[in-house]
Amino acid sequence: MENKRFERLFDPDSDSGKILVKWWEELEDRRGNRAELRRVKSPAEVVFSPAYHWLYQQLPHLNKEAIASLAGLCAHVKENRSEMKVAEQMATGDKKAVVSGLRFRRLLAVNDRDELYRTMIRIIRMLGSIVNICDLAQAVYWWNERTKKEWAYTYYKHTPKDEK
Repeated sequence: MENKRFERLFDPDSDSGKILVKWWEELEDRRGNRAELRRVKSPAEVVFSPAYHWLYQQLPHLNKEAIASLAGLCAHVKENRSEMKVAEQMATGDKKAVVSGLRFRRLLAVNDRDELYRTMIRIIRMLGSIVNICDLAQAVYWWNERTKKEWAYTYYKHTPKDEK
C-alpha cells in the first residue's frame, strides 16, 4: 500500500511535481546556484548546494539521495518538454534514435545511483537539454526494474523501424 501512495509521485498535477517544476523554474533566476549544481560530479556533491536544500525542505518526506540526484539532473535541463516522456524522446529522431539502442541498453543495466547520475547527464545533453522534468524525476527517483521495463516499452515503441 505504501508504494501506491508514491506511485505517481512526480506527476505534473501532484504536489511534488508542482514543487519540483517551480523549484526548477526558480533556478533560472538563481543562475549561480544552477551553475554550481551543473558542476558537481555526483549526487553526494549536490548535497553541499543550498539549491538542493531549498528543494529538499519542500519534500522532506522523500529519499534525500534521490532528491539530490533530481536536483543535480534538473539543473542540466534548459527547457521542460512536458508533452513527451524521456524514453520516447531518446527513441525519436529524424531518421534514427537520438540515443542508440546500445547506449539505451547500457542505461537500463545501470543499478548504481552515481552511475545513473553521470549517464543521465550525458543523455540530457544528447536531448539538447530539453526534457520532461516530471517524467525524469519519476524515473530517477524510483529507478528499479519496473521503471526500466516501462522505459524499454516506451523506447522500443517509438524507435524507427529500421533500428529495431
